[in-house]
Amino acid sequence: MTHLKRYMSITVAAATVFGAAAHGVAAATLCVGPQGGCFKQIQPALDAAHDGDTIAVAAGTYAGGITIDKSVLVQGAGAATTIIKGGGPVVTIFKAAAPETLNVSIDGLTITGGVNNSIPDPAVTFGGGVAIPTSQLDHPPFNGTGATVSISNSVVARNTVTSTAVIPPGFCGPRACGFNTGGGIDNGGVLTLTNTRVANNTAGSEVSLPSAASDTGAGGINNHFASTLVVRNSVVTGNRVVVNSSIANHADSGGIDNEGALGIASSVVSGNTVEYTGSLDFEDQSGLGGGITLDQCCDFPHPTVTIRNTQVNNNRVIAVNTNPNSTPAGFGGGIAAFTTALLERVSLSDNSVEVTGAGFAGGDGGGMEVDAPVTVRDSIVTRNSVVVAGPKGAIAFGGGIAMFGGDLTLERTLVVANSASGTGAAAPLPFGGVSSAFGGGISNGGPGIPSATLTTTDSVVNANRLSGSPGFLLQGGGVFTDSGIVRTRTVFAGNKPDDCFGC
Repeated sequence: MTHLKRYMSITVAAATVFGAAAHGVAAATLCVGPQGGCFKQIQPALDAAHDGDTIAVAAGTYAGGITIDKSVLVQGAGAATTIIKGGGPVVTIFKAAAPETLNVSIDGLTITGGVNNSIPDPAVTFGGGVAIPTSQLDHPPFNGTGATVSISNSVVARNTVTSTAVIPPGFCGPRACGFNTGGGIDNGGVLTLTNTRVANNTAGSEVSLPSAASDTGAGGINNHFASTLVVRNSVVTGNRVVVNSSIANHADSGGIDNEGALGIASSVVSGNTVEYTGSLDFEDQSGLGGGITLDQCCDFPHPTVTIRNTQVNNNRVIAVNTNPNSTPAGFGGGIAAFTTALLERVSLSDNSVEVTGAGFAGGDGGGMEVDAPVTVRDSIVTRNSVVVAGPKGAIAFGGGIAMFGGDLTLERTLVVANSASGTGAAAPLPFGGVSSAFGGGISNGGPGIPSATLTTTDSVVNANRLSGSPGFLLQGGGVFTDSGIVRTRTVFAGNKPDDCFGC
C-alpha cells in the first residue's frame, strides 16, 4: 500500500500523566458563557487557566480553532447544548515543550464544523475536528508521544480534513501526491473515548471542498504508530474517505485507521465508507478498510488489537477506475487486518466491497481481509459481500473473510450467508489465474495469493454462495483453501455451488 502511513513513520513513547495544580496555585473553575463574570469564548479561558483547572462551558455555540496547552478539564453542559464550531482543526491539544505531559479531559460537548486544509502543511493534513499532535522530542528521527486525552459523553461530527496543494513529482515517483488523514480525530497521543459519537466526518473531497490529495485515510479516527486508542461504549458511524482527484491513487479506513495500540469494547463501527475513483494506471489504485484498518508500520512489534462485544456492520469499500490499462482493487469491507488481532463476540455483518474497472478488476474480503494472525471467537460473520466487474476479466473472493497470508482461527463462530460475485470477460488475468469467484464464506490463498493456516473449531459455514459471468471459474462456495484446513467439530453445509474446495 502507498498511503500516508507508508511515507510518514510515526513513533510514540509511553505517555506521562501530568499532575494537577502546577505553579503552586489551587485548582480553580473558570466559567465560559453569557453570565456576568464569565469568559465569552473558550480560548481566553484556556489562556488564563493553570494546570489542574476546570473550564466550565455553559450551553451555547463557541468559536473553534482553539488550542489546549494545559492539563485541564473542559466541561460542557451536554453534547446537545454545548457546541464548539469551526476552525481547522476545531480543537488542538498540544504544547511545544513536552506535550506528552499534558493530561486533558473533555466532557459533554460537541466538536463540529472544522475544516483543516493547511495543518501541518497544505499538501499533508492531519485532523479536522480534534488534533493531538505527536511530540518531536523522543526517539529521533521519529516522533514521540503527544498528550493523554479523555473524551467522554461528547460528539465529534461533520469535520473535514482535506488538501489544497500537492507534493511535486519525485517524492511519490513520477506523479504528484498529497495526503489527508483523520477527518474527525487525529491521535498522536493516548486517547480514550467513552460514550462518544464520532460521526459524519470526511477525509478527502467534499462536494464543496474538492481535494488535491492522492492518498487519504481515516474518515473518523486516525491513531498513529505506537499511540494508544481506547474506544468504549462509543459509536463511529457515517464517516467517509473520498479520493477522486486527477492524481487519485488510494483510499482507506472509513471509520478507524490504527497503527498503534487499539482496544474497542461494547461499541459500534457502522455505516462508514471508503470511496476511491481514479484514472491512473500504476501503483495501488485501491480502496480498503471500510470500517477499520489494523495497520502496521516500520517492522516494530505491535500489540494485539482487541475488539470485543462490538458491531462492525454496514461499512463499504467502493473502488472505481476508468483507465482500461489499470487493475483497480478493493478489499476489507468491514476490517482490513495487517496486524495481529482478536475479535471476540463481534458481529461482522452487511459489509461490502464493490470494484469496477474499465479493464481488469479484483476484490476480496467483504467482511474482513486477514494479512496477519487473527482469531475470531464467539462471533458471527454474515451477509458480507464482494462484487467485482471488469470488462477484461475479474476476480472476486472471500465474501465473508479473505485470508491473504495471515493465519485465521475460528472458534464457536458462524460464517453465514456471505457472497462473492464477478462479472466480465472469462479470460486469463494479468496477476495469475482466470476470471473467477471463490471462497463465498472464507478464502485461503488463490492465484498469486499467499495461503496460510485455517483452523476452525465448533463453528458453522452455511448458506454462502458464489456467482459469476458465463465461463467464470467458481470454487468453494463455503470455503476455498490452497493449504487444507484444521477442522474440529465444524459444519460446512448448504453453500453454493459447493461446500469446500481444497479441504
